[in-house]
Amino acid sequence: MSAQRMRLASLLTLLLLLSACATPANLRYYTLSGASPPGVAAAGAAVEYRVAIGPVSVPEAIDRPQIVLRVAPTRYAIADAERWSAPLKREIPRVVAEVVGRRLPAARVAANFQYGGQDADYRVWIDVLRFESVPSDSITFEAAWSVHNRAGARLREARSVFVEKVNAPGVAPLVAAHETALVALAREIAATLGALAAAK
Repeated sequence: MSAQRMRLASLLTLLLLLSACATPANLRYYTLSGASPPGVAAAGAAVEYRVAIGPVSVPEAIDRPQIVLRVAPTRYAIADAERWSAPLKREIPRVVAEVVGRRLPAARVAANFQYGGQDADYRVWIDVLRFESVPSDSITFEAAWSVHNRAGARLREARSVFVEKVNAPGVAPLVAAHETALVALAREIAATLGALAAAK
């Protein structure tokens, strides 16, 4: 084999190796869900008031595409192959809006990024304080939240903490447990909004 052909063969081998190294690992994407779809009654009810869920803030440590796991009291691990399909700042208000909308048929509820919220009668601000995922053990979801009227005045404020046990390995059970916590938070928010609307 000539020197030129040997160089060409070496170059092709190198390119194949580089392309193999550049191939991404099998990524798995997760999304949060509010569980059941809206019911017929909720979809057909007359709209009496509007609600915007958000803005939502999350801790910087989890504000990333990768799912962050707590592996020790003072140590976190980033699961590079396990990722959120959308930023948590968008996932959380979307799920909360879904659940609140089902529980308040008289309200038109949407996440603040779905429409600007300028015409909302109530806006719910959520500050996520803890969004911890301990593999094969539990999740902890803690949030401070407040309800504001159209003028921006704060009408109610609260802090909610939810701990859900996880008895199976992997990321999927952790995501499901966070969904359970988000649904519970949304129910608390819906109860508060319903009481405010009834008192008007």
